[in-house]
Amino acid sequence: MKKLLFLLSILCVSAALSAAPAKAKKTVKKSPAKKAAVSAAPVFSLPQVRSGAQWTTLDYTGTPLLIAVVSSGCIYCQKTLVQLEEARKALRDVQFVAVFTDEAPLKPLELLRQYNIRTDAVYGGGALAERLKVDGVPMLFLYDAKHQLLKTFNGYADSRVKELKNAAGDLEKEVNVISVEGNSL
Repeated sequence: MKKLLFLLSILCVSAALSAAPAKAKKTVKKSPAKKAAVSAAPVFSLPQVRSGAQWTTLDYTGTPLLIAVVSSGCIYCQKTLVQLEEARKALRDVQFVAVFTDEAPLKPLELLRQYNIRTDAVYGGGALAERLKVDGVPMLFLYDAKHQLLKTFNGYADSRVKELKNAAGDLEKEVNVISVEGNSL
């Protein structure tokens, strides 16, 4: 109960801090994916599906980040999770996190076990999805090491792993440069 109250208070404070004027009417229009999302990675903390411990973006400052907003009831999200696992193994310098919009961890946990997914996964991401202006799942956001948005991927695509590898190609070079600069000090 204390964890739930703590989580709710964190979400309320973060929502209040990042609140923007709401539009009176939601419209769906086809626009470039980058315009749908905020340009910097949001700072958030959500409970992990497997352990319930808090996962936060603050632990990955200086690391490229891929946030995948998914739902356990979405078949295309399930296919995307399998692709994320494959991409995670290939892109070792990128931190992956699957953000489930589900409010409870049971169904996401079942999916992670069913497909043997090792990617970090959190639940209760509905408010985060709103902050990111997610208009449908799955939706992926790739950020560089400074947590600036590089690319947004909408929906499912058979070629997603290749797209992620291409989009993240320069990130490994960037991480290596940052590491070398950090070690030379």
